[in-house]
Amino acid sequence: MSQKGRSRMQQPQQPQFAGNRAELELLLACARWPQEESDRWLIVQLCEQQLDWARFLLLACHHRLVPLVARNLQASVAEPYAPELAAVIGELRQLAAANAVQCLRSLAELRRIAQLLQSCGIAVHVLKGLPLAQTAFGNLSLRSAGDIDLLIDANDNASCRSQRDVILEADRVLRGCGYHGLFDIDRLAPRHLAFYCAHWRDNAYHNPATGFDVDLHWALFRNRAMSGSNLCNTPAGASRRVRFGDLVVETLPPNEDLLYLCVHGTFDGWFCLKSLVDVAALTRRMCKPELDSLASLAAKHDVLPELTATLVLVRRYLVMDHWSARLLPPENRTVAHILRYADHILVDGNFLVARDDIAHPITMAFEFGLRRSLRYRCELLRRILYRARMWQIFPLPDRLFVLYPLLSPIEWAYFQLREWRARHIPNDSDVKQSG
Repeated sequence: MSQKGRSRMQQPQQPQFAGNRAELELLLACARWPQEESDRWLIVQLCEQQLDWARFLLLACHHRLVPLVARNLQASVAEPYAPELAAVIGELRQLAAANAVQCLRSLAELRRIAQLLQSCGIAVHVLKGLPLAQTAFGNLSLRSAGDIDLLIDANDNASCRSQRDVILEADRVLRGCGYHGLFDIDRLAPRHLAFYCAHWRDNAYHNPATGFDVDLHWALFRNRAMSGSNLCNTPAGASRRVRFGDLVVETLPPNEDLLYLCVHGTFDGWFCLKSLVDVAALTRRMCKPELDSLASLAAKHDVLPELTATLVLVRRYLVMDHWSARLLPPENRTVAHILRYADHILVDGNFLVARDDIAHPITMAFEFGLRRSLRYRCELLRRILYRARMWQIFPLPDRLFVLYPLLSPIEWAYFQLREWRARHIPNDSDVKQSG
């Protein structure tokens, strides 16, 4: 990068929004952590404007930032509040209190599941979630509670169990806890199961009795050829331990965990700013040598474009004053590709796009252009042609497994028709409720 380019990147960037975006600016000011005096001053100034408070609440809920926004808004604006602001703060307080209760429930559920898995000899790391809340914000209740993401060590060399055996054992434990898997992997034929374990990263579970969701991971990313897939392959003892009273859980080392957040958010297009706020909370407090070290680690794992693009977005929306010369320029092909996708999801979607609103072809086109290696793209095509949801519609025996690519267009058309019907044709319950 030229010296001129470096100087330009080292200047603090304030977020710029076309048109009247005061509600979004207020949300972003309230989402910065740790809060600085300039953040609190900006919050006060924005609250004095004529705001669409309904839109502000909608943005806070959509991006799952309610507890942090509630805390920082109350800490910045002095009482007595204007009537509209008082109503908003009251609503935020109720939602934040409910989230605090849910965080405690999640902690109890995490304890239950982790101890059962460990009793079966399955090593487990906790991804994101409560350990991240503790590390980034120092308070569990300042981060919205979500799924419980668990990463198991499926390469159990100690007991000579195969990867499939470990995954099936973890699946059995979760089903014993009342969870139902998105895919019944215990019922898959041997070749189907082997393909699923080798080319997918997780299975999603839901407990209808408690309402909890668990993502059971045996790999960090759904594409095994994706750069950074070995972030979890750390030396023995390198894992980070986070303590919650008498409960100690393991998670990825700090910098590996941060890089995982960057790659994970990149694939999602940052449609939910909660993930970007997590990254900002961890990087805004870094000094330049720490940021240089993080960039060097990202280069080692070949995820420097993902880290660079993420930090560009942090500077754009959440303000970050420092930079590293080891990061890539925004004009880098891969960095620009990521930023275009994020702009399409966030800006073009008016910051209110949900995951299900993102067209699958757009997502696939983005992933296909993220890396140029033949192995990466072949893995992507393999997952498309042998997608697991198709197996439930066409349960072919193992000997006919190779025929799935021929059925792929039929299943895709069926899936699109089903999605169209769900959007445009009301079901019986909808008709009864409207009547």
